[in-house]
Amino acid sequence: MPDSSGVTVFDDLPKWLVVDEILVWLPAKDVLRCRAVHKSWRSGTSTNAFILNHHHRQPSLPIIQNIEGIYRHAGSPTDKKIQRVLRHVDPFTNEMTVCHAACDGLLILEKQSNFYICNPTTRNAVDVVGFYRLHTSGEHRVLWVSYSKEVSYLVLIGAAVPTKLPDYFVLTVGSDQPRCIQWLTVSKHGYPATQSFNSPPVHNCARLHWAIGLNITVFDTVAETFRQMSRPTQLGDKVTLLDMGGSLALCCTMIDCVNLDVWVLQDYDAETWGFQYRINLSAMEALPPLDMSIKHPPRMALINERELLIEQCVSRLLHCDIAGAFLGNVSNEDPLSRFMLTMHRLQEIIISLPLFEG
Repeated sequence: MPDSSGVTVFDDLPKWLVVDEILVWLPAKDVLRCRAVHKSWRSGTSTNAFILNHHHRQPSLPIIQNIEGIYRHAGSPTDKKIQRVLRHVDPFTNEMTVCHAACDGLLILEKQSNFYICNPTTRNAVDVVGFYRLHTSGEHRVLWVSYSKEVSYLVLIGAAVPTKLPDYFVLTVGSDQPRCIQWLTVSKHGYPATQSFNSPPVHNCARLHWAIGLNITVFDTVAETFRQMSRPTQLGDKVTLLDMGGSLALCCTMIDCVNLDVWVLQDYDAETWGFQYRINLSAMEALPPLDMSIKHPPRMALINERELLIEQCVSRLLHCDIAGAFLGNVSNEDPLSRFMLTMHRLQEIIISLPLFEG
């Protein structure tokens, strides 16, 4: 509280102490409010060092969405609700915004065939044609693929080998000069899709990873080249890639839609995998009990190293631990609202995109 002269206790503290030891621990929205209080706070919280230090203290949480907006899990073991981070402009139409990618607190969204980058924390957005952070320069870049009509049709109907290779492009956010790179290896499973709502790439070791067929396609973001990585072939092709605390993981859904097996890449260079744990939905003591007659392929996302979210059926999100113990149902204010678990993650950041400057 200010005294009679209007001076607060913060005015007696060094700027570095306020910025680096107090403001850096606040939630993102509170940091943005503090920027309007004091000029030194605004400048101190706008540096790259502060933004990255603050970002690293934020939890990386699963993204959930429905026709009304985009949400994330609250991240608290005691709070089973979800928090809306972005509201759709018109919730009464069928044009739901689709989240195609997430990186460093930024989202690539699509609505009515238009793509744009959005920061839901600062409410900024940039329109783009069609996303990863280059660790060597700090630049955010977009990777997209362009098919001819003939190639698109052949891939869609499951043809073994498209007759023409697609073109891949890399664009630095804030630049209008995309670079064309070529996917040179023909695969019977087709090509990785950058606009991948169901199976987005996982960022690990400065590379993007897609689970395609019985292999993993890898894009080196520095060399801008593609290659293939091996994985346990006994898991079949019904797998999903996960980021498990900095390690690459695979979630395999069994054909009975009951068991989910998690494997972790133990040695990246040697490409050796190890079984981690199994979640048995039929043994889970959930309230209300799970309807195991529903053969809906479950989807899983990690909250932290011990807790998971599982979409067992449409609009039923389970909060459990890695031992399969039920911790609660994830709920929303509107019990009739239907949610689905995306495979993207949101870790808040207060970075300003280049096109917002000036």
